Amino acid sequence: MKKRIHELTVERLVIREPNQGRIRAVLETGGDCAVPGVRLSLLDARGEPAIVMQIGDEGAPVVHVGHPDRGVTVTISPSAVDLWAGGCVVASVRSSEDGGVVEVADGDGRCTRTWRERR
Repeated sequence: MKKRIHELTVERLVIREPNQGRIRAVLETGGDCAVPGVRLSLLDARGEPAIVMQIGDEGAPVVHVGHPDRGVTVTISPSAVDLWAGGCVVASVRSSEDGGVVEVADGDGRCTRTWRERR
């Protein structure tokens, strides 16, 4: 017996609590949306993004803790974990060609201290 596969095309999917309650998650795709690639936003009780998982047009996955457009606190990508404050990266743990690197920056995003993996 041949299975029938049904396809549903969606550019934006909103998940609400029962009975038209709060929006708890939003799945958005590229195209006419303002989102490049695909983005899944999990919302807190106030409706603000708590965790945003995104895959851009180039295929790189990124996880944001907090809203990626307003005061991101943590961004996790395949090669780095960045801590943000006031719109600037203040600390970063990342991989490099010659090992790992830990960097600390001032509030304006200027690197103040770097530690490299010793081999």
